[in-house]
Amino acid sequence: MKKALIIGGGFAGCVMAYFLKKKDFQVQILEGGKVLGGGCRTFFYHGHPYTYGPHHLLVNVGDSAVIDFFNQFLNMRELKHYMLTFVASDREFYSYPPHIDDIAIMPDKDKIEKELSVRDPNFKASNFEDFWINAIGKTLYDKFINFYSQKMWKIKNNKEIDVFGFFGIDSAIQTGSKQRFVGKKDVLYPRELDGYNSLFDRCVEGCEVRFNTYVDKFELDKKRVYVNGEYLSADVVINTSSLDMVFDYCYGELRYIGRDFQKIILPVKYALPELYHFAHYADSEESYTRIVEYKKLTGYESKYTMIGIETPSFNNKLYPYQTTADVAKYKRYLELMPKDCYTLGRMGRYRYSDMSEILNDIFELIKEI
Repeated sequence: MKKALIIGGGFAGCVMAYFLKKKDFQVQILEGGKVLGGGCRTFFYHGHPYTYGPHHLLVNVGDSAVIDFFNQFLNMRELKHYMLTFVASDREFYSYPPHIDDIAIMPDKDKIEKELSVRDPNFKASNFEDFWINAIGKTLYDKFINFYSQKMWKIKNNKEIDVFGFFGIDSAIQTGSKQRFVGKKDVLYPRELDGYNSLFDRCVEGCEVRFNTYVDKFELDKKRVYVNGEYLSADVVINTSSLDMVFDYCYGELRYIGRDFQKIILPVKYALPELYHFAHYADSEESYTRIVEYKKLTGYESKYTMIGIETPSFNNKLYPYQTTADVAKYKRYLELMPKDCYTLGRMGRYRYSDMSEILNDIFELIKEI
């Protein structure tokens, strides 16, 4: 029987293990933490289920393969997704993306409408700031985007971000319903109070999982790693960690921003309006970027509610920096990957991917193995 070695037991590592088992591989997983699932793992705080950041499943409409996979393990329910942003200059909460109905009640609506009237649909932006100023005007950019992005990435200028999903300006201002992703994505979440946990556990059934295990040395050219005084080898190696670490930072460090999470239980049944799961804070005065009301996602029943407060930090690695220099550095590392060694996941592919995108990556990768 062929052997597969997987570095990391997060979403990508667990799901890849499931598909490798189906191809009759003997699978070994090395996980640095105490649990499976990474950031998608559900924990409990005085009875309240939560994850580190919201992890609702976003699926492109018509992508039945992704939904079918999750339905094998979980009882998924559909959610309606709405977003709020607190705009400090107006002392007001507005829908996000900026909505035409909210613009009508803004104190500087005349200025905003003038800026919107001169947008250039043919403008070719080269960075995040220029794109958004052309797409929604300088005033809305400062209200919703500018300071939020700067504190999210801990940067001084949004021109630094020059690799991201540019899109047509016709969708930058929302009209009609304030619901997000209508006709574009399905939004789903498990009915199980422990979220995706059972999926992770079932995916690794029959695998050898080593927790609290870090690789001391990678020798991918020999398809082996050195761990706790011994070499572990395999026919196939799947990496879900950051490639700069795998190759001993030979080209320098890949940059990431992380989050600090604070949990607070409040003596009210709900904190946010009925349809809203979380709210963003776009001002420069406070360091936090988002609050999440988890029972809106999980369906947990309680007379109280719990919110999570997210503050950008460098204490962990969650979001890869989307700049030309950082992505180019990642590609140099990628070129070092030898035959029968593959890299997956948000860190492994240095891409801000959600579960649906990672699963589709796995669908494609498993065909090659």
